[in-house]
Amino acid sequence: MKNRPMQVPAGAEEADTFAYLVSHALKGPLRGIAGYNKLLLNGYADRLDDEGRQFLRNIREGVLQMNLLIDDLASYARLKASTRAIGEVIVQPLIAELIAEQSVEIRTRGVTISVHLPFTELMADREWLAVVLRNLLANALKFTENQSKPKIELGGHAEAGLCTLWIRDNGIGFDMIYHDRIFNIFERLHLAEDYPGSGVGLAIVDKLIRLMGGRVWAESEPGKGATFYLTLAARQD
Repeated sequence: MKNRPMQVPAGAEEADTFAYLVSHALKGPLRGIAGYNKLLLNGYADRLDDEGRQFLRNIREGVLQMNLLIDDLASYARLKASTRAIGEVIVQPLIAELIAEQSVEIRTRGVTISVHLPFTELMADREWLAVVLRNLLANALKFTENQSKPKIELGGHAEAGLCTLWIRDNGIGFDMIYHDRIFNIFERLHLAEDYPGSGVGLAIVDKLIRLMGGRVWAESEPGKGATFYLTLAARQD
């Protein structure tokens, strides 16, 4: 049976079309690989030695990682300024929601989290700001996983019509010579085996903050943690 050409939804914008193609065209072959991999594990595992079974498990992990990468790439492609809804966002409840999402990991690992914000509101798209802070909080948790006493702080200050919010951790940190690279799509400073991820999260953070009229940057030192800063407009009284 011949493959039929994929039909892209009529009227879709370029970014949406690309995201659609990525999600549907690329995931098809991955489903096939995952399916055959499962058949081999279920039906032929007893004919393989330990190394062969490990190869199949590695294939499965690779498929899962590729699926994550495709989903993040599609999300990145869909980001566009026309969808933003800038308004007053009350920050503390949003941060509390995001911390609650990670409550199991925070509790089981004994992560200390402190929040000290001198302002209550800023101007942003609430959904986009949630994505930004969720990514930064997830990174802080990921890169402190080998710390005996992991600690994450959220703070900020308001000045000259701008609110600056920062997330600081005591994790592995990075060399500042790589600062500009970390916000590029697919850039990774660490092996995926050591710290899983798609290499898209910080690119999404950077793009969303710029679409909301702000900026994001980081300060770090190897072995001494990292602090990510973002600025957005303060509420206009």
